[in-house]
Amino acid sequence: MDPVVKCQSFALNVRRGGFVAEKSRKATMMPGLLFVSLCVGFLGLSLALLEPIPFPASLEECYEYRSYNMTPSFEAAHQIQQYCYRNFEYQQIASGKVWSGTNITIQGINYIDSLFRQIFREVEEMERQNKNGRRTKRQTIGRRYRREVRSPGAYQPFADCIVRLQNRFVENPSTGRNTYQTLAAFHSGQALRTAHGGPGFAPWHRIYLLLLETACGAPIPYWESGLDHDMEDPTESILWSDDFFGNGNGVVTTGPFRRMRTILGGPIIRNYGTGEGALFTKTGYNAVLSRTRYDDISEPKQGAAYFFTLEGHHNGPHTWTGGHLARPNSAPYDPVFYMHHSYVDAVYEAFRQRQRQNGINPETDYPVNTPPGHGFDDLIDFRPYINQITNRYAMSDAVANLVTYEPFANCRNRCNGSPHLYCQNGVCVSRNRPTAAPSGTFAFGDSDGAFRRNQERMRFAEAAGPIPAGEKFRTAPLRDIRNQEDRLGIAPVAPEIQAASMQVREVQARFRRDVSHLSKNESLHHGSHQSISSIGRSYTNSFILDGVVDQKRWVYVPVRIVYTRSPNVKGTDPTLLGNSELQNDVCQTAHSGASKVFVASDGLDYYGNYKEFAIIDERQPVSVTTTAVGIKNPEFGEGEVLFTSYDSCGRPCRPLCLTSVNGQQKYKACSGAFKISSAAPTMYRNSYKEAISVSLSSYNLVDSSLDDASPPVTFVCGNDNAWPWVY
Repeated sequence: MDPVVKCQSFALNVRRGGFVAEKSRKATMMPGLLFVSLCVGFLGLSLALLEPIPFPASLEECYEYRSYNMTPSFEAAHQIQQYCYRNFEYQQIASGKVWSGTNITIQGINYIDSLFRQIFREVEEMERQNKNGRRTKRQTIGRRYRREVRSPGAYQPFADCIVRLQNRFVENPSTGRNTYQTLAAFHSGQALRTAHGGPGFAPWHRIYLLLLETACGAPIPYWESGLDHDMEDPTESILWSDDFFGNGNGVVTTGPFRRMRTILGGPIIRNYGTGEGALFTKTGYNAVLSRTRYDDISEPKQGAAYFFTLEGHHNGPHTWTGGHLARPNSAPYDPVFYMHHSYVDAVYEAFRQRQRQNGINPETDYPVNTPPGHGFDDLIDFRPYINQITNRYAMSDAVANLVTYEPFANCRNRCNGSPHLYCQNGVCVSRNRPTAAPSGTFAFGDSDGAFRRNQERMRFAEAAGPIPAGEKFRTAPLRDIRNQEDRLGIAPVAPEIQAASMQVREVQARFRRDVSHLSKNESLHHGSHQSISSIGRSYTNSFILDGVVDQKRWVYVPVRIVYTRSPNVKGTDPTLLGNSELQNDVCQTAHSGASKVFVASDGLDYYGNYKEFAIIDERQPVSVTTTAVGIKNPEFGEGEVLFTSYDSCGRPCRPLCLTSVNGQQKYKACSGAFKISSAAPTMYRNSYKEAISVSLSSYNLVDSSLDDASPPVTFVCGNDNAWPWVY
């Protein structure tokens, strides 16, 4: 016997207080009403698996506080949702209710949170003074005045700070991490997904520098490595001496960082002058500043476009220095990392100033289509130490105004008066360290002894085997033929680094394989609109649930999307006018008609996040589609989850929950919070494909089985001027 399917029509009434689902006998269009036919299974319906629950009180309080006295807007709503959930997650971690990774302590969380509070206060004070006309950026020279590392007095305060942090503990010593290592652990594991490979690179590292600088109370000097590149042999630079970075070959045994240890307990290792990439040359600097749009200098780029990327040229000094600095998972354990990134940030700031000269606002110039985690309103991810900073905030003038940079050294300013630089052929060049002559032979006294020490350092480093920190940075656009082969090799990320970064190696390896495959086989174009290739680009989830990477711990629930934000409000036949209606849309996408709507599930009492997207046709007055999102498998314990949704321009959508009213299934406005249980009959499937198949059967497009059900949640993406949440 064919299964019985009963189709009900619901009138979705757009009202200021929210969407109200009303049953209607006829599917006809009326003013102010949108009728969407939602077919539900007549038999076997139950909310046993997903039951709507009251919104968590602390989340509701945050929503109310952040939206108080504000005019509802899509942008504000999306920011409030992200801010409040991350703050809620932080509270859950701090109180021990949610997994937080091995050896993550409340002391460490509170310490990092205190640094962020200091940054926020400084930003607010700077804005207040600027509004009152009492201070300009040029007058803020002081604590955050960053100078070239060789400028008189620039280096020592920072070096002293690093040694001090290495000898302090903000967490219990039993964690095995000192304060410097706690800060360094941020730049590893899954966090690298939002720190590299996209436009989030510059804002992520800008905040990261401010974090260490705040801990230090001293400015981070910048290392303009192009001053060394222009030497006959950059490895002979004054920087690789006792007075600055210490030796650059093998185990670091000289200079202020000679006693520093990585999180693995061993010393810092370098292997300078190796690999293929060049230092950050003047050619690279000019290439970046020759572009006008931020998208032009952002990853991911292939072919000729890679030559103009800021992140691409940033890779050079990493791989040229070698050792720990050459690998993203271990780079911050060498303090040279921060001085290098201080220069990268200075180049980015010079680019922002050039944009203003060209009439472009650097606060708002951002690619529309980005890799996962790199969106304009995506949060800068420093989990488990949760913060509430978005890429948009980090790229604001309010943050930029915290820092002032010393002008780059040139012959006109006498190389900034540095005794360690001199003018040669119209450019400033670094002087050699006193233990090396231009020919590469040792100049003073104990040449044989120095040579033997160099050999011993390298032998010790090579004997220790490959550095267990995973793959190296991508090769820079420019190469240096003077470089030697790097013989240290590559090894998987060590468990200690995994634990400190709160991630598991399989996640990072899988992500890197995906990125590697993409870079070898696809040529991506990122313009100011959503490109066709970005429509086909998948989202990579980590599948981490309470610290374990196991797809069996995840199940899939279908989610329906009803999209009514088309600029084609009159319902004109889209084949008549093509895509002309899309030209004036406030949310510019691909102009192909296809666009993405994202749906996310975030654990409320478990650590796990999942995101997927559905493709809608924005040419149509109404576009209805379905996707499936992962949630915690109740076989591993009951849980609570929050569903949210937003379109490709960051505009939130409103949740409607399927509830039982007098024995009938109806969609009603809700918060999107659900309880997950294992009671039968189930409303989930063990695979994405099965969940989508269930959804298709609810449309009666294929035969429906007796236990099929409509999606438990539907998101309506409309244009109503109201906050997209109901408690």
